[in-house]
Amino acid sequence: MRLFNLFRLCFILLLCSSSQVFAQAAQTAQIPIRFVVTFPPGGAADQVARIIAQETSVILNTPILVENKAGASGMIGADFVARAKPDGKTFLIGGNGPTVLNQALFSKMPYDPEKSFTPVVGLAKSPLLMFVRKDLGVTNLKDFLELARKKQPPLSMASAGIGNITHITGEYAAALMGFKINHIPFSGSAPAVTAVMGNNVDLMFDPLPSSMQQARNGLMIPLALMDDQRFPPLAQVPTLKESNFANMEISAWFILLAPAQTPRNIVLEMNKAVNLALTRPELIARIQGIGEQPLGNMSPEQAGEFISAERQLWVPLIRQLGIKAE
Repeated sequence: MRLFNLFRLCFILLLCSSSQVFAQAAQTAQIPIRFVVTFPPGGAADQVARIIAQETSVILNTPILVENKAGASGMIGADFVARAKPDGKTFLIGGNGPTVLNQALFSKMPYDPEKSFTPVVGLAKSPLLMFVRKDLGVTNLKDFLELARKKQPPLSMASAGIGNITHITGEYAAALMGFKINHIPFSGSAPAVTAVMGNNVDLMFDPLPSSMQQARNGLMIPLALMDDQRFPPLAQVPTLKESNFANMEISAWFILLAPAQTPRNIVLEMNKAVNLALTRPELIARIQGIGEQPLGNMSPEQAGEFISAERQLWVPLIRQLGIKAE
């Protein structure tokens, strides 16, 4: 009898323990995942994050919240994720600036862009569009270069800010194509694009999300796309490669990152879910509709290699050009 009671007590304790484990697991599963965006709501990073989060949330059966933590060239949000617990509940929508460009633009950063994060998966990229004001008098790259190379004073170039990808790309392209520019920085792409549309600035290199619709509506003259293939919604615009400027594929991109030391199984689970989401035709259409191209089917290793390649290109180039954000 005593032995029987002992077995019964052990069985009851096992059931209670199992129930607690299952309850804790269920509770953990319902803790929302956070996708941290380092820019304000409404921009390309924010839109990409929300589109992908919505579908990925369904696949994982777990809520995903998008949080905007903007400021300091993306470093506030990036530092927040770098310091987060590596438990699979906080991820960074990593982009050019906080992940690569800032490494050359700032002498000090609150985190190490090479060691503070674990690459998870590619999200999307947006090729930069080269365009000019309507009354500049050119409609193609060949005529533009003939004008730009002899223009004195140099043509004016708008950017979304000093050290922004729109600024660095313009300096890089001008050096490779052999013309001078007078850089005019704005506080964001929207006012910079508006300045070109208003015929107040000559030229700009800008990611498609903030310039594609304006180009389609004839509000500026698109000259070339900085990619290796044409973008379907702007199929009439040639690539720079078609104009004999190879190796100038430049895009604003987004890679999902986790805090360093995030367990491998968590990284792989999120990688699988996002890659599955990026195969859905409706999601692809929504991504392309805002001027982005999905970076689907990337492994964590490939995502890391992508960032490393960007770092090897841009960090020495920015230093060579002498561009500083401080």
